[in-house]
Amino acid sequence: MPRATKEELHWAYLITREEILKRLDEKVEIDEEDWTRIRDHLMDMIISGEADTYESKMIGCLETTVQKYLYPSNDYISLTDIARRFNINNPGYLIQSWLRSRNTIEFLGEWERNNNPEFDESAFEIFIMDVRSPSYTLTPSKWIDTVSAIGLTSKRGKNGCTMAHPFIACDFEMWNDMKFRYKMIKHSIDFMQKGER
Repeated sequence: MPRATKEELHWAYLITREEILKRLDEKVEIDEEDWTRIRDHLMDMIISGEADTYESKMIGCLETTVQKYLYPSNDYISLTDIARRFNINNPGYLIQSWLRSRNTIEFLGEWERNNNPEFDESAFEIFIMDVRSPSYTLTPSKWIDTVSAIGLTSKRGKNGCTMAHPFIACDFEMWNDMKFRYKMIKHSIDFMQKGER
């Protein structure tokens, strides 16, 4: 596992601090002007070198964030835990809402096609037709069982949860969090542009 670069740690620092702000905003509403002021202050601290992203308590969290999304392993990530950040009372509803999207189904199908030799293409085509119906519903278990999917796992019961390959978990998190989505896309574009120089 490679050590994160200074730029990667700064990126992780920003999204970690933004997540803290979001949680604070849920408890005490922060107006738009304060959001902007705090974000600008964080950015200024990073640029000036005042933000100590290398403090011992912070470094582990930042390394984990960098590894999770920039250098993903094959360790599956809990979609249920991600969903709880956005809907603490009903995380399963968020996962099913994500699965109602034709784009999500096509994305999952593409992932399976590239990573799963047992993927059932004909069952997948039926899902693509069914997603147009207003009464269409899909659970992770139904997806897994019907198309022989390996990108998601689902465990029912008291300690049940839905897990996903990091590639898929990143898509789910971006679907829930537009600011995170913007940052991931921007980071990818910046990274590709650096490689072209």
